[in-house]
Amino acid sequence: MRMKNKKSLLVGLLVLLLLGSAVVFFTAGGSDSSPFLTARAERREIRVMVSTNGIIEPADRSEIYAQVDGLVASVHRQEGEEVGKGEVLMRLDSAQVRSALTEANAALLAARRQARVVSTGPSREEIAAVDAEIAETELQLEQARKDLLAEESLYKKQATTRIEVEKLKKQTELLDLRVSGLRQKKQDLLARYSAEEKEWEQGRIKALEKEVEALEKQLRGETVTAPIGGVVYSLPVKPGSYVNRGTLLAQIYRPGNVRLRAYVDEPDLGRIQEGQQVVIEWDGLPERRWTGRVEKPARQVVPLDNRSIGHVFCLIDGDTTRLIPNLNVKVEIATMRKTDAITVPRAAVFNHNGEPSVMVATGVEASIRPVKLGLVTPDDIEIVSGIDEGTSVILNHAEVKRVR
Repeated sequence: MRMKNKKSLLVGLLVLLLLGSAVVFFTAGGSDSSPFLTARAERREIRVMVSTNGIIEPADRSEIYAQVDGLVASVHRQEGEEVGKGEVLMRLDSAQVRSALTEANAALLAARRQARVVSTGPSREEIAAVDAEIAETELQLEQARKDLLAEESLYKKQATTRIEVEKLKKQTELLDLRVSGLRQKKQDLLARYSAEEKEWEQGRIKALEKEVEALEKQLRGETVTAPIGGVVYSLPVKPGSYVNRGTLLAQIYRPGNVRLRAYVDEPDLGRIQEGQQVVIEWDGLPERRWTGRVEKPARQVVPLDNRSIGHVFCLIDGDTTRLIPNLNVKVEIATMRKTDAITVPRAAVFNHNGEPSVMVATGVEASIRPVKLGLVTPDDIEIVSGIDEGTSVILNHAEVKRVR
C-alpha cells in the first residue's frame, strides 16, 4: 500500500511539472498578444503651466488712516462685520489738536482786530484825543503870544526886565513847536498804514483761517467712518491704543470683488504675460476650481522667505464669494497653449543617436522613429512631426531595447 501511494505522488508531481512547462511555453512563444506597454498619440489641447502659490486680496479695498494723533477712545465694529457707507467705525481722542485749534482761533481773532485798525485807520477816539490836545495847545499858544506882547510893551516902558521877556518868548516858541508836532501826529494817524501793510494783514488772516480749517478737519477726523459699504476685513487697533497721523486703522472690501496676487519665482517671470489663463485651487474646497487671467505681470523682484519672487496680479472669473481675503491658494498659469496638438506621454520619448525619438509598435514588431518636439509638460510632449495621430508608441522602450 505504501509503495503504491508513493508512486501515485511521484506521478502527480511529474504531471504538474509538465503542465507548468507547457504554460510557460505557451505564454512566451505560443501567444499572439503584444509584449509592449503602449499608448496612442492623441490630438488634444496641451498647456505649459507655471505652478506656484498666491494669496487672495480685495480688488478695490478701502484703507482708512488716522487723520490725527491721539488715543483710540472706542471701536464700534469688529473684523468680518458688514458696514454701510458713513457708519461709525471708531472714535479717537486728540487733546493735541484741540489745544492747537484753541490757539489758532485766538490768533485769528487778534489778527482780525488788528486788520480792522489797519484797514479803517485810527479810531474816532484817537483822532478826537489828538484834536483836543491840539485845541488846548493852540489856546495856550494864543495866550502866550498875548502875554509876550504885553511883556514887550512893559519892557519898552522899562517896567519889566529883559529876562522876563525872553522867558515868555521861549515859552511861546515851545508851544508853537508843540502845536506843529500834534498836527503832524494827526496826519500820521490818518496815514498810519500803507497798502502793503494792509495787504500783509489780509494775507495773515487768510493763512490763519486755513490753519483753523485744517485743524477743524483734523478734529472731525476723531470720528472714523466707513468711506464705502462692505466688510471690515482688517482692524489692527484696539481701544486705548495710541495712533499717529497716517496709522492704518481699518480696511474694508466689497464681498466677491477680489483678485489674486500670485507669487511667481524669478526664473519663471520671463514667461508671464498679460492675458494668460490662470487656474486657482483652494484646499478648503478641493472639488472647486476657479479660472482667471493675468492682469499685471511683475514689476520687480522681492524676497519672500527663502525665495526670490515677483508679484503677478490676476483677475478671477465667475462667482468669487467663497474666496475671501488672505486665503492661501494654489495657482497654475498657462504660459503656452495649443488646442490641436498631437501629444504622447513623456515616457514615450527618448534620445537615440542624439535625436529625440519614439519606439512605434506594430503588432509584435517595434521600430524607432525620430520625431520633432514642441511643447513639453511634466506629463506630455507635443510631437510636431515624425508620427501621426493614433500611432501606438511604446512606453517601456528601455526594456524592449535590452531584450534585443
